[in-house]
Amino acid sequence: MSLTQDHASADVVAAITERVRNCKASGTTLPEGDIFALGALLGSQYVKGQGWHWGDVVWDFDETTAAVGVLNHDNSLFINPIGWMAEVMESEGGVGFMLNYNMVSAHQVPVCEPDSATGLY
Repeated sequence: MSLTQDHASADVVAAITERVRNCKASGTTLPEGDIFALGALLGSQYVKGQGWHWGDVVWDFDETTAAVGVLNHDNSLFINPIGWMAEVMESEGGVGFMLNYNMVSAHQVPVCEPDSATGLY
């Protein structure tokens, strides 16, 4: 991927989506560091392009559920982009990064209670 900081967030998400689809189609396994980097880059696009922010979340006061990810303005929606990237690379299913990003852009997401950190992927 040849991207710069000047690329629009949607273009970066599209490039990430294409890279992962190509890897899956060819049976290429990405090293753990690459999965981490792509996930972090994906999360950064929600911060840059959607006004989300990075945060850590613990559900039901159970530290074993802790995750780092991006949250929307009222912390009602949460995405763990690194975990999501790893899951997508391991699964037989599709690659929904661009679809998710477009739905957030169009405000076509569930309305959830503030501070609920409801997973969105």
